[in-house]
Amino acid sequence: MEREERLWTIGEVVHHLQERFPDVTPSKLRYWEKAGLIRPRRTQGGHRLYCPMDVERLALILNLRARHRLPLPVVRALLDRLEEDPALNLGAVEALLQVLQESEGEKLVALTAEEAARRAGISMEQLRRMEALGLLPDGRSDEERRYNLEDVALMRVVRDLEAMGITCQNLAFYVRLVRAQVRHDLSLYTPLVGDLDTDAERIGRFRELHRLIQTLIGLLYRKYVRRALMRRWLRRRARSA
Repeated sequence: MEREERLWTIGEVVHHLQERFPDVTPSKLRYWEKAGLIRPRRTQGGHRLYCPMDVERLALILNLRARHRLPLPVVRALLDRLEEDPALNLGAVEALLQVLQESEGEKLVALTAEEAARRAGISMEQLRRMEALGLLPDGRSDEERRYNLEDVALMRVVRDLEAMGITCQNLAFYVRLVRAQVRHDLSLYTPLVGDLDTDAERIGRFRELHRLIQTLIGLLYRKYVRRALMRRWLRRRARSA
């Protein structure tokens, strides 16, 4: 006789997950359901029931949110991608996120908008403008909107650029550029670590690949800046001759 699948109530799920993620609450699970991240079953009376796969999915969401501070739309996109392609190596994605995570301090600090703006030396109006143009991670509800030290550093850079007369609208170009590069880089990263078994191996390969790509970008940028400046100088010299 086939063994009946164990189903969990929302209280049981929260109690189980709180051992690893103390900040998980029933309201958070209900919010994620509303955001489309999880789809529990329902009893005739409307009570939520979670199967073991739902519990694993929630643990993954909590891990991505707690360790890597990914906004909900990114988490949802990653989960959808995993559903579409079961062969996708989640360990590879985890390793990449770990490489890109800078320090324990950045992972642990969770600032409100007011606290982050104060640390960065900007107004709330500037902060909202940066968010609206994609210069800060978006997709978070007001309830979950928190900022880490990397966000504050980014705010300061944008603040200093604005002081030079460069607007957020000008900088939105770089948001599109970086998003395109990230999509391309991910298409390179995942196949390259698919044959590796341990996180240490994956992280090592990611570090080397990340270093080489950043070196390549830096060299190409300097090369093309020099070329563009030389062409501009030659045009000016030709006009003045």
